[in-house]
Amino acid sequence: MNLWNTALKIASREARASALKFLFVAFGVAAGVGALTGVRGFSAAFRDTLRREARTLMAADIAIRQFNPPTAEQDAAAKRYTDQGAVVTHIIETVSMMDSAASSAPPILVSIKAVDPQAYPFYGKLELDPPARLRDVLNAESIVVSDDLAIRMDLSQSSSVRLGGQEFRVAGIVRAEPDRMTGSLNIGPRVMITRDGLHRTGLMQFGSRASHRLLFKSPEPQFNLEAMKTDLRKTFTDARVVTAREAHPAIERALDRSTTFLSLVSLIALIVGALGVATSVHAHLQQRLDTIAIMKCLGARSSQIIGIYTIQTGLLAVAGGLAGVGVGAVVQLLFPVLLMKYFRFETAMHWSPAFAIEGIATGLLVTLLFTLPPLLSIRRVKPALIFRREMAEVRPPLIERLRRQVPSIISGALILLGLGAIAGWLADSARMGWMFIGGLVVSLVILSGVAWALLRALRWTVQKGPWRLPVPLRQGIANLYRPGNHAGAVLVSLGIGVMFTLSIYLIQKSLLAEVAGAAPPNAPNVFIINITPREHDGLKALLDAQPVTSADPKAKPRLIPLISARLMTINGNPLQLGGLRGWERRFSQARQVSYLPDKPDDIQIRAGQWWDPSSKEAFVALEKEAATVLKAKVGDTLRYSVTGREFDARLAAVYRIISAGPGGAGETLFNPAALESFPRQYFGLARMPAASVQKFQRDAYAKFPTVTVVNAADVISIIQEVVDQVSLLVRFIAGFAIAAGVIILMATVAGTRFRRMREAAVLKTLGARRRQLLGIFSVEFLILGLVAGLMGGLLATAFSRLLMTRLLDAEFRVEWLPNAATVVLVGALSLLAGWLASARVLPQKPLQVLRDE
Repeated sequence: MNLWNTALKIASREARASALKFLFVAFGVAAGVGALTGVRGFSAAFRDTLRREARTLMAADIAIRQFNPPTAEQDAAAKRYTDQGAVVTHIIETVSMMDSAASSAPPILVSIKAVDPQAYPFYGKLELDPPARLRDVLNAESIVVSDDLAIRMDLSQSSSVRLGGQEFRVAGIVRAEPDRMTGSLNIGPRVMITRDGLHRTGLMQFGSRASHRLLFKSPEPQFNLEAMKTDLRKTFTDARVVTAREAHPAIERALDRSTTFLSLVSLIALIVGALGVATSVHAHLQQRLDTIAIMKCLGARSSQIIGIYTIQTGLLAVAGGLAGVGVGAVVQLLFPVLLMKYFRFETAMHWSPAFAIEGIATGLLVTLLFTLPPLLSIRRVKPALIFRREMAEVRPPLIERLRRQVPSIISGALILLGLGAIAGWLADSARMGWMFIGGLVVSLVILSGVAWALLRALRWTVQKGPWRLPVPLRQGIANLYRPGNHAGAVLVSLGIGVMFTLSIYLIQKSLLAEVAGAAPPNAPNVFIINITPREHDGLKALLDAQPVTSADPKAKPRLIPLISARLMTINGNPLQLGGLRGWERRFSQARQVSYLPDKPDDIQIRAGQWWDPSSKEAFVALEKEAATVLKAKVGDTLRYSVTGREFDARLAAVYRIISAGPGGAGETLFNPAALESFPRQYFGLARMPAASVQKFQRDAYAKFPTVTVVNAADVISIIQEVVDQVSLLVRFIAGFAIAAGVIILMATVAGTRFRRMREAAVLKTLGARRRQLLGIFSVEFLILGLVAGLMGGLLATAFSRLLMTRLLDAEFRVEWLPNAATVVLVGALSLLAGWLASARVLPQKPLQVLRDE
């Protein structure tokens, strides 16, 4: 108790004397704790809301999704429940082209959702602008559109548009759609239409690519949802069947991964803040050496003094943690704003105090870990220090110096073990935790080495350089070596924040560039879907009339036949796919297959041989991965089902696809004799000059309005939108690391305020003007920011290049402009932060300061 009383008295007295410095220390902890509690609190609240409002998210009690229209057997299974009082509505989702009758702009690729407005949605609320009920405005002659599509095409209520060549009137703008994230084809501009309206467009032909969803309103306790789900799965074998009692699995998986990643990013911000606390505590103890020596002269033991300052540091960490909880609450409020486009819940998400306690505890633990080295240094303070401080200290032998470093080495190991345990706990994976710590240690070591080298170079420039620098520049650089300035720690802290934030941007930009430019020179840049046999010849003639960019045969337009087929047995044995996970389970469902007479150039035979084009026997060839998963060998007999008809095909070859771009051979190919008798659609590929694509889109839409022409640029723009949303979220959290670095800079400046006041007083006495002092301080702050920005930029470029080339196997391009902009922005930020922290230095009168000496 006496220790606590003494610690509180000393903390109270020193807090009054160093209030500004201690305030910045608390802010450093608050930045990291705020990011961590905000991320984890939002994740937990979102998951709880997701489960609580699963009915709203699905707009139903049970949802069934598949990529084929319901069969008669499936309709009968659904009717069994409607006869018992359940209500069912059928939703169809597909893509097509849409244009405006009042504009000459090329048609736009849109996602279409066909609903029954009298039934949809069962739960949740569809918000329209102007406000109206969907059943009152949506009919076979009208549509409602998403707000982004309305902006892009300049649409308003009563605007006229064309889908499938048919005129439709825009009846409203969709502001909120309850089941936006549980549907399919839900990225990009959206159109909502009635099923009668969709039928009027002529878009839904046999084999058209579409997602079919059946929504059931079957509330408990009248219906047992789990039993109903089990029963429906027996009939809807290829479908995904989920109930309102379970959250959306894909969303949950994405949420778990995002929470882990953002939690580790937040931990970086907390580590940067704790590093600042450690430097501040070290500077504070250096200023209190006399006090510590006197306390030892009065009989205090080192352990007691360490305990006093540990309690003081812990109180600062708790204060920062409490402030961080407030910051985390604001972060949690901001996250839903970024997701409003995709989620709109009927009840607000709740703040969980458990994560506030978790954040405070984590902040306290990390802070104490990082302050171990400066606290342990109290043991080396001798009571006689106050009597011989003016005497030069004799440098001890090497063995003694190494012995003195043992506590620092042990504390460093404890820091790494503690951080590894925390990272493993946040990631729910020990392996991920140690990988995180390994990467962090490497980054800190590199940053520390670069900071040391740059500071040494600056010092050499001032002391031994061949040129004489102006006074403000020389004095500003010299200030970097001021006692207690901790320029190295500031550079490392700011640098790691800049490195991480800029890395996210550079990886994002490189990935998008890779998507845009990864295809070979002759790869298709136009994709055409929903081509029926009646449109085949006319569209082929239109494609052949288009200009080509190369004489290479691969660049010629192609129309590839597509048929939906499901593998039933191999050599008469049912498929053994129970242990398969992820993408491998696709072999248990109906897949799009094609047929070819001759072997394409992008296929390399690994086993067996290609068929004779004139053969009348049914043959099939499998891509190597498919053959491995299915355990199929050349000569095996594979039975397939197409539109209810079954046939056998002999496995003739196993191949590997060697093409680098889209539009290559699929994973299952047949000879013409196997599939020519089945109804089919075609998939088109073409390579044409970029300037000709929009004209082709207009011409194709005018002649074949039900055919969808996809410009590769549109695909990239959709990817850009998704990547931008994700990177914005990551950069927002990573920005807390930069904020923590800036706070460390401000804390360092605040910690040397009295030395700066004395220096300013001396310089003013010698005739220095306010403008010159401004120049000296500005040089110091600006150099810190510019060097930190330069270090962070260089390491971000190196890290991004390593990740892109080694892990993602993609090309990396050095981006000079973002790096230069980062250096300038961090320099300006450091200048502003430095001046905010030292605002009270310059106004001091020289005489008043010198009298206090």
